[in-house]
Amino acid sequence: NTVFDFFYDMKAKEKTWKAWGSIVPAFEYDKDKSFFDLMVPNDDTAKHSVLLETLFDLGKPTFFTGESGVGKSAIIQTLLNTLKEKDVQPININMSAQTSSLRTQQAIEDKLEQKRRGVLGAQPGKRVAIFIDDINMPAKEFYGAQPPVELLRLFIDRRGLYKRGEWAWRKVEDTTVIACAAPPSGGRADLSPRFTRIFNMVNLPQPSEGTLGIIFGSILSNFLATGFIDKVKALGDSAVASTVEVYNRMKTELRPTPDRFHYLFNLRDVSKVIQGLCMTKPASVGSDEIFMKVWVNETMRVFYD
Repeated sequence: NTVFDFFYDMKAKEKTWKAWGSIVPAFEYDKDKSFFDLMVPNDDTAKHSVLLETLFDLGKPTFFTGESGVGKSAIIQTLLNTLKEKDVQPININMSAQTSSLRTQQAIEDKLEQKRRGVLGAQPGKRVAIFIDDINMPAKEFYGAQPPVELLRLFIDRRGLYKRGEWAWRKVEDTTVIACAAPPSGGRADLSPRFTRIFNMVNLPQPSEGTLGIIFGSILSNFLATGFIDKVKALGDSAVASTVEVYNRMKTELRPTPDRFHYLFNLRDVSKVIQGLCMTKPASVGSDEIFMKVWVNETMRVFYD
């Protein structure tokens, strides 16, 4: 264990160090939910959620980064859904290469209220959380600037925006920005240090094999418990372990090359295999052999070239 596996509990009567695992809630499986809406709590999600909520309560802008598929957006979105019950109004903005500064400003201003002359903000008694996904996607101009990002830098730095046309300055209150982005590659650009310095940066590492087993094992075992025969239920953990092993082998042995530049695998590929298994029905999977054939089919569909 390392210092990152523990936190100092300031809220308990006897203040002491505790493991993150001690505050992880139990996973509740909802068969009616979409597969990608299922969130399996674990040590990593607990520590990042607590850190994000603490920074948000203090009004500090937060930036989650990490490889694709590590769950940046899912952790933020899950927390924002919880904070809705605490009078927090979320504003979701998804960036793309075509996102302009005007559209970004309109997306923010449309959800804010005029509190008084020259002041915008949340509804009385509420706070606003602006969640910006893929913040490094906007295309760069000739001289390297990204207009939407520069607008946000001004907004966070000065806590306000200019009203276009009139160029009147308007202050913004009770509003905190939460951003996330994968490292620069493909269409993702480098962000200016003038922008990133504003944020509390948090890097989400790749989950360990044990964590992956807990996440996908919890989902698959709960799904197989909805009417599948015992022989099929017994294969749940093996299917997850085998999928993770195939993914790790692909990452190590099939790296991208100039003629195979599409060999880019991330944890979403593991998710797609498990999602495929979760689309079966007990009536069509009547034996362990059929289940194994389904697993082979899903693995080939996702990974095979």
